[in-house]
Parts: sequence; structure tokens; C-alpha cells
Amino acid sequence: MKKFITGVALLLGVLAFVAAGATTAVVAFNAPSQVPALAAGESIPGISQWNRAEIPAQQSVTARDGAPLTYRLYPGRKDRAIVLVHGSSGTGYTMHKLAQALQAAGGTVYTISLRGHGGSGTVNGDTSYKGQLDDDLVDFVKAAGLADPQVRKTLAGFSSGGGFVLRTASGPNQALFNDYLAISPYIAHDSPTTKPGSGGWASVAVPRVVALSILDGLGLPWFQHLPVVRFATDAQPSANRTPVYSYRLAAGLQLPLDWRPALARIREPTLIVVGAKDELFNAEAYAPTLVPLNAKIAVTVVPEQTHLGMIGDPVAIAAIAAAWRKLAGG
Repeated sequence: MKKFITGVALLLGVLAFVAAGATTAVVAFNAPSQVPALAAGESIPGISQWNRAEIPAQQSVTARDGAPLTYRLYPGRKDRAIVLVHGSSGTGYTMHKLAQALQAAGGTVYTISLRGHGGSGTVNGDTSYKGQLDDDLVDFVKAAGLADPQVRKTLAGFSSGGGFVLRTASGPNQALFNDYLAISPYIAHDSPTTKPGSGGWASVAVPRVVALSILDGLGLPWFQHLPVVRFATDAQPSANRTPVYSYRLAAGLQLPLDWRPALARIREPTLIVVGAKDELFNAEAYAPTLVPLNAKIAVTVVPEQTHLGMIGDPVAIAAIAAAWRKLAGG
């Protein structure tokens, strides 16, 4: 019997060694592939005609680890604040036209650049740990003076930023804001709202993601700095663009794998606005997929609008501004 037990233990040890070796190999050698540039994911309508003189200067606050968190301020009513989050690979700068529309509707708008983007943090395309974006949001609200309960606060975001809005609305920081506005949000790879490969916008190293998720589930946050997502852009890493995401940045932006129960936990009014002709997501799938999960979630589809049209086309941004005024109570 002792020999049998020893043999089983040895076999289990060998299997564990082989599994560890296989996991390490996947982590080391599987990386997101380069994909052709996709205009639908990076060409904001009308951006070449923007009046750069109207764009506020970039400012920053300091996160708990001493790193800068950058933003631009569009002043409006002191009792109505909107923290506006950009989409994948971008910065707060890309939200300029939508910020102006929300400002004209009465909001004081903060277009933030998430850590790993636009000079926020210390490393392009990476965070220091998986939940750091959540902590950064808490730090920003405090540092920007938005913790005052007299200020009605909306967290708004576009695309991946819209996914971060829903992550926040359904997570432990949900009480930070009074309401939530998700514009063309990324829900999950297995959501009916998502087209394959997000319509060609993202290349994901799936085996590496699976391996790192297994390690993370075992309490081993190893190798999470490695890239797992590459976007369909020819842009290089810079203060203006973030073409590649690490595992911990990508995971920190998204809803959890069990996104349905997560969305069911939302307690504050949450509006999703999406363009009918979105190239990355299935606009018609949002309402039947998400509304039954939670009575707090509503969906509006803007006719004729594309993905990036939602942050560049005057008709779309006017619709979003009107939706925000209704959401925030005028």
C-alpha cells in the first residue's frame, strides 16, 4: 500500500510538472498577432476638422502609488459631474466632441485617460495589478473633489470604456456614481452583442489568456504584464495611442467572466446607447440580452450611426447628450 501511495504521489507530481511546463510554454510563446488596420475602429468622423484651440489643456492628479492620472476639464454646472472614459487604444483627447456636447447640456466633464494610456500611469498598455483601474477611479474621484454628496455624478464611457462603466456599475465601487452611461459598450467575448474578433478590431492571444486566467484563479498573478490583446491599428505606443494591452490591463477593464450575474447586481440607473450600424458590435442584441437581466438597465439605439460615429457625428453626440440629461434628471 505504501508503494502504491508513493507511486500515485509521484504520478501526480509528474502530471503537475507537465501541466506547469505546458502552461509556461503557452504563456511564453503565444502572443496576439498583428492585424490589418481597421478604419471602423480608429477613424473618428470629423476629427481632422476639430479646432484644437478648443481642447482644454491636459491636467493630472496623483494616484495612491504616486503615478499621474491625466484628464481634461470641461467646466459646467458644479452640481453635475461626468467622468468620461475613452475607448480601446485611445485617450481622453478622443472624447472631445462628446465632452463638449455634454458640457453644453450642463455637465462638468472630466475626460480621463486610463492608466496605460495618454500619460496616465508609468507603462504604456499595462497596469501594476489587475484591479488597479478600479483603484485609480476611486483615487480620481477623491482628488478631483467629486466625493461631495451634493454633486450628482455620472460615469460615462465608450466601447471598452463603456465596458469599464458596466464593470464599475456592477462592482464594489458602484456607489461612487449616481448613474451610469455606457456608449457602444464591450460586454464580453461570448456575449451576443459582440461580433467575432470585435468586427476585426482586436486580436486576442486566447491560449495565453486562458493560461494566465488559470494561474490567477490559483492565486498566482504571474506573467500578467505580458500582452494578450493587439488592436487593428498601425500606431506605435505613445502618449496618444496604446495599441497593445497586457493581461492585467485588459482584465481590469472588463466585466468578469460571469457577466450576466454581474450585470444583475447593478443598483443605479444605467443607460446603454449604441449606433444601429455599429461595425464591432451587434446593436440589435443589446436590449434582448441585457434588459431582462436587470430593470435598472435601459437601451437606446441611435439610427444610422456607426461605432466611432457615436463620438464624432453631431447627430449621435446630440442624442447622447439628451439621453444624459434625462438620465441625470435634467
